[in-house]
Amino acid sequence: MSASILLRTRTPSTDDFSWFEKLAESLAGAMREFISGPNVISARVLSVNKARFSEWSATQPAFGILMPFELGKDADEVVLHIPGQLISEMLDLQYGGSGEVPARNSFTASELRLVTRLAAHILPFISSATQEVISEPARMLSAQTDLDAFNWPRYRDSIVLADIQIERAGANPATISCFIGYARAKKIALRFSAAHPAQIPAQPEWQAKMQSAAMRVPMETRAVLTEAIFPLSRLLALRPGDILPVMLPADVPLIIAGRCFARGSIGEANGRAALQIQNMEGFHCE
Repeated sequence: MSASILLRTRTPSTDDFSWFEKLAESLAGAMREFISGPNVISARVLSVNKARFSEWSATQPAFGILMPFELGKDADEVVLHIPGQLISEMLDLQYGGSGEVPARNSFTASELRLVTRLAAHILPFISSATQEVISEPARMLSAQTDLDAFNWPRYRDSIVLADIQIERAGANPATISCFIGYARAKKIALRFSAAHPAQIPAQPEWQAKMQSAAMRVPMETRAVLTEAIFPLSRLLALRPGDILPVMLPADVPLIIAGRCFARGSIGEANGRAALQIQNMEGFHCE
């Protein structure tokens, strides 16, 4: 038996939000696919960090769209925030324009219809990124245009925030944001950790100490010389002096912790019965 199996398995931290980064990358791909025009360069995840909703929202432009998606009945909402100017530019691109539009502070009916199409386009990307641990498909909720009036509970002020940068030739980069409540993000992180258990190598000093300790663990060992089967009627009729015939096997199993570890033959050493090991079986023989 290798002592390494006794080493501690260290699991990733619940603050490892690689699952959320994967979701953000999926959203970046959805945006690249949705924005039309030859001058689209890239959509990439800039960062994934813990933040406070109250502090983040205070830095966002007043003209923007909030797109909430319900991940599941017990998985909270993930929210996508897109600057309104980017929505206007996207609509202009889809109508064959250059994407250069004057700054405004309100959405037209055409832009709101674009938002609805964009939400429907994004939805399967979200479901695909989370389906491994969330059985229910994601669901669109009503988009909102007033960040100040957005109903985000105070108890969820702590969030996990991903920034995604959209770059186009001849235009300034635009940043869209994706966030989820921190407490719920931790629970989903645990689900992903359980779905992908990782054996993180132990530190050399820890490993050496554990191997040394494991090698000193006493193990119950027994050699099974023989086993016999008799009918119950004969066993019940046994009396002192009766003889039960048995046969010694050609090889005798050496049992450690209930599993066959080696096989050998019975002999004598220093005037005592002994087992001479003939072959090692590990823990695979029956």
